[in-house]
Amino acid sequence: MSDMNTVYRAADIEEADIIVAWLEERGITAQVKGSLEIPVVYNPGDIEVCVADPDEAKQAIALLRDHYQHEAPVDAGGTIEAMCEECGQASTFPSDQRGTVQNCPHCGEYLDVPGDADADFPDGSDAGASEGT
Repeated sequence: MSDMNTVYRAADIEEADIIVAWLEERGITAQVKGSLEIPVVYNPGDIEVCVADPDEAKQAIALLRDHYQHEAPVDAGGTIEAMCEECGQASTFPSDQRGTVQNCPHCGEYLDVPGDADADFPDGSDAGASEGT
C-alpha cells in the first residue's frame, strides 16, 4: 500500500469496514490501513481508510465531509449552547438535543436548542473527516 491517501481515521476496524463499503458503493476504491490485530492497549484512530488515486481521495473526502456535515453533530465537544429568549440566560445542552425544544434551567420557559442549520463553524470550514496525506 505505497503512496496511499488517508481519507478517514476510524475508531475501530468495524467502523473502517463500514466506511470502505460506503465509499465503494459510490465508486471509490478504498482500503483499510493500520493495525488490524486486536491491540493490547487500544488507541483510537489507528485504523485508517485510504484511497490510492489522489483524485478519488479528494472525492472521498468531499463525500465524507458532506455526509458528516448533514449527519453528525457539528461540535466535537458534545454540547451546544442555547440562549433563552425569555430570561436572556445562556444554557448548555448535550449535542443529541440539537434541534429540540427544552425547558430553560434558569426560568423554566421553553427554549429552542439550535439545530445543524443554525450552527456556525468557528473557522468557516466543514465538519467531518480529516484529510491525510
